[in-house]
Parts: sequence; C-alpha cells; structure tokens
Amino acid sequence: MIGMTLILFCLVTISVVVTLVSYLSVCLMCMAFTRSPTPITRDQGLNNMERGLDKTIVDSYPKLLYSQAKHQKGDSIAFCCSICLADYTDTDRLRMLPDCAHVFHLKCVDPWLRMHPSCPICRKSLLPTPLVVGTTPLTAR
Repeated sequence: MIGMTLILFCLVTISVVVTLVSYLSVCLMCMAFTRSPTPITRDQGLNNMERGLDKTIVDSYPKLLYSQAKHQKGDSIAFCCSICLADYTDTDRLRMLPDCAHVFHLKCVDPWLRMHPSCPICRKSLLPTPLVVGTTPLTAR
C-alpha cells in the first residue's frame, strides 16, 4: 500500500512540474512574439509622437467661469468635465475650444492640449490649417 502511495505521489508531482514548465514555455513564446522586433530609441519615439499645441496657443483660447458658460450656451452646456468626470460648479474656471465650443476644466484640458492637438471629445483638430495661395481651380484649365 505504501508503494502505491509513493508511486501516485511521484506521478502527481511529475504532472504538476510538466504542466508548470509547459505553461512557462507558452508564456515566454507569447512574450517573444508580442515584443517589438527592433527597439525604439528615444529619438525615434519623439519623432513619431503626436505633438500638442504651444502654450501660447492654448492660452489664447477663451477662459470663462462655468456660470458664464451656462449663460452663453444654455442647455447645450455639459454638466461635467469629460476629462476628470467631476461635475462643474458655478465658480469653476473652464477653457472653451474654438470651432467645436466644448468646455473643460482649465487644469484638465491645458495638459491635454500640450500633448494632443485635438479636442478630447470630438477629436477636431485645433492645428491651424495652412492657407494655399495662388492655386488655380481645376475647372479653369
């Protein structure tokens, strides 16, 4: 009886060890396939990264209190900041983005705009569009 118990214990131990080794092998293979084939250097990462807006541009966007925004936009104004999800109070300082007129807490949207040149809600680009001078319409040819 003791011999059978010892054999059963050895078989269970070997099964557990084989299972763990198999699991670790699969995990290592998955990590190898998901890893980037070439390491990205610091310079490459900065060149490919989306760049935000300059501080002077961000500061040029209108600032207002939530009470003023409610008065200007009426029922169409949001009741909470889409970035931090906190409800606005009448004394909260907000920034209104041009074109889309979405509003956010100053402390929330300013860092966002320094990293992303778009509205956090509608993703409308806030980058100035270049003017094309001296173009000829296609129908004039």
